[in-house]
Amino acid sequence: MAPNLFLCLRTLCCPLYWFQHGERINSDVNREQHWESPVPGTYRFFPGQGWHLIRRDGRDEDEKVPAALVYCRVLHRYMFESELEERSRYFIAPLHKGGRPEKLRFFLLDDGVHWVAGWDDKGRFIPGPYPKWWLDEDGETMRRGVSPPTSANVSRCSSIIVPKVE
Repeated sequence: MAPNLFLCLRTLCCPLYWFQHGERINSDVNREQHWESPVPGTYRFFPGQGWHLIRRDGRDEDEKVPAALVYCRVLHRYMFESELEERSRYFIAPLHKGGRPEKLRFFLLDDGVHWVAGWDDKGRFIPGPYPKWWLDEDGETMRRGVSPPTSANVSRCSSIIVPKVE
């Protein structure tokens, strides 16, 4: 690839670009902030590791092991890394209707019933909008739909057998 001639000429002709201006970011300085979510407390940013919960509100001592936070791209908010792993599972299901089944990483939503396919088998994020899925009674089959069939949303009219009157 050829060098950008404009940038080369600008650097040669203008002494302003000969020296680097501005302050360097000191990576030894750790930033601390107070957040209300996911748990009220003090969070610290460790360079290269991200945000960690170091002290909960109402406690005087720090956490023994700082809890790592990750940004959940499905819910668009920060959550604990352990919670993200607990709410994620791999299932084999077709991503699109009529497609061939493939291994997908599903994420359990806040309602505790519905799942969304958030990542493919290689760990690549699948951007939304997401169709909702629910886990079948066997615990291994994902079904596409708004909600699982329960007694509240299934018609029982067809299950009533009216006896013959003679």
